[in-house]
Amino acid sequence: MKILYFCRRCGETYSFKDYVKSRFCRKCGTFLKKMSDEEMKLKTKNADEIHRLIKKYFPYQSFRPFQLKVVRSALDTIRDRRIGLLSSPCGTGKSISVLSAYFAARDLEQSIGRLLILTRTRNQLEIYSRELRNIKKNCDAKFTASIFKSKREMCPYTIEDPKLRDIRYRDFLHYCKNMREGRFGGTCKYYDRTYRGWRPSWQTQEIVNKIKIEGPLLPDEVYMVCLEREVCPYEVTKNLARYADIIIGNYNYILVESVRNAILGKAGIRVGDINCVFDEAHNLPEYASGILSDELTSTAVRRALKEVRRFGLDDYDLLENLLEIMVTYGKSVYNTYGLDVEHVIDTRDLVNPLTERLNITFDRLNEIISELSDAAEYVRLERVKAGGSPLSYLSRCTSFLTDWTRLTSSSYAKYVKVDVDRKGRRRVRLGVRCLDPSLASSIINKLRSAILMSGTLWHRDYYIDVLGLDRNRCRYQESLNPFPPENRLIIVDKSVTTKFERRSVGEYRRIAEHLTKIICKINGRVAVYYPSYEVMREISKILKLNTPLLIEEKTTNILDVLKFMKSQEHCVVFGVARGKISEGIDMTNGGRSMLSAVINVGLPYPKRTELQSALYRYFREKFGDRAIEYVNDIPCLNALAQSSGRLLRSPEDKGIIIIMDRRAAGKFKWRLPKEWREEMKKHMKIEKILSRIENFYSIKKQA
Repeated sequence: MKILYFCRRCGETYSFKDYVKSRFCRKCGTFLKKMSDEEMKLKTKNADEIHRLIKKYFPYQSFRPFQLKVVRSALDTIRDRRIGLLSSPCGTGKSISVLSAYFAARDLEQSIGRLLILTRTRNQLEIYSRELRNIKKNCDAKFTASIFKSKREMCPYTIEDPKLRDIRYRDFLHYCKNMREGRFGGTCKYYDRTYRGWRPSWQTQEIVNKIKIEGPLLPDEVYMVCLEREVCPYEVTKNLARYADIIIGNYNYILVESVRNAILGKAGIRVGDINCVFDEAHNLPEYASGILSDELTSTAVRRALKEVRRFGLDDYDLLENLLEIMVTYGKSVYNTYGLDVEHVIDTRDLVNPLTERLNITFDRLNEIISELSDAAEYVRLERVKAGGSPLSYLSRCTSFLTDWTRLTSSSYAKYVKVDVDRKGRRRVRLGVRCLDPSLASSIINKLRSAILMSGTLWHRDYYIDVLGLDRNRCRYQESLNPFPPENRLIIVDKSVTTKFERRSVGEYRRIAEHLTKIICKINGRVAVYYPSYEVMREISKILKLNTPLLIEEKTTNILDVLKFMKSQEHCVVFGVARGKISEGIDMTNGGRSMLSAVINVGLPYPKRTELQSALYRYFREKFGDRAIEYVNDIPCLNALAQSSGRLLRSPEDKGIIIIMDRRAAGKFKWRLPKEWREEMKKHMKIEKILSRIENFYSIKKQA
């Protein structure tokens, strides 16, 4: 029998060879202990039982490469009440792995708690729904699942009144609240039939019981069932959550306190009893910061002024002076920095001019904002009575000004910038940006267990530090790429760069020339991603292609992009890193990738702005020498990985990744995974690159 050693603190096991190298646990540093014969027999017995349970709840005949290891890691994370960081490429079956792990853990330990799965997109939500159905059908598992879409998407009134689909989500929530309270003259008939007093109605309970037996049902299916009974689909789903073993929703269900209390609190679920899965967790830092950030445009202020005049309200001249101050700042920022560049200002740079112009104190300013916030509700009511949308730009202004005056710690930066609206008109934006994601994400430490997973969760220290995770509870698991290396060709064009200091007409012309030759050589659909709209526009002016081309705009609809790609066997799509069509979009058809190649023009480092500098200073204070890596390098790496991740989506897919920037072959490459570094081919001459592409296709044909 092999001699094994184990860590008394975290349970990790090591071979004798590992013990000789270091007598301490690699994960937590605890001194290793030799495992007795009895302990080894028990471990073997437990391992056999765990394997049996995993297979019991795994609905497919066989595991994909490395998938069983992913399931075991997820199971250990849940059982040991850990925070797991799982980096596993697309195609490894992460969704079914964590579900199988949860069901196996539930059999091993009865008081395992609920499973909460949080996703960002509808596609991810539907993947989990399908896998749950597979488990129920093929594994004879007994469970109840409550699957949420947003309240607006599940509201019957959004079908009856198209205006409700176009308003801001916050305005819709106000509309829903006012409808329930009968402030529009009549109450919500769907809500009224959902409850009898404070108890669920018999119709609601009947639907809940039906879903418990027949489910899991997708939100659209719940919607249709509820519509027949004229009850609220969202409230029925909330009632179902009381009985659910598994709840599926979005990140807000944990990260936003008000949503957390409304969904989980009302279902009687304590945070400490939840096992939570964060899908596509590379998005978490930016998402968590965004929750606590806000912006206000000069357009919104102008419309708020119209509301004040239309409804005869007294705004104490606040809005007019606010607009004048914004316009003055906007002219200065535009003349100095141009479009889409943030200029950081202090809280007092807005508050002091306002109080001086209005001749009031800071406390009186806050009182006026509060009074106007109440008046904004009157505006909503009057708009609906007149047959309009239940929105209020006055409310938009007052909520922003409240944040501006209240959020004054170093964790927030205030800024002003100028951009253009959909009609091409310039407008001014004031912004409050949260610099510290952990203000929202540190709630993860209170969960019973958590699994943060993504195909590109490559740098664990970044996520642990920036999200404020308890390092002692964290466990990292990285899965190898399951696809054959011959399915992918990675090339670096060392002859070009988009480095800011090197940008010029000559450099753009060279990039355009190489792009044209590469695209002509590639057989199929190609996605080209740029570091910014500016770089994309400049190169697009020079580029001459005979292939059908779609260029991403800020107003581009993802469905239009997919329709364009499905209708063309040979086409090119231009997008921007961190844009709509570089992350979260599933460019597949029948489970197979539609792309033959992804070309990254340049490295997508964040733009150098004063806001970026403010973030660096904050991270420098908090993380020391790691600040530059956390602010610039890893966000760039993640954007590159996500863009490139559109290419291979199944084991049968084959394609080419090209990075057109010499920096990718320098120090930057050491931040890439080992397999990327080993596969990467670097060339200075375009002829060598074209030859590589030609060889790749010839090998592909032979295969």
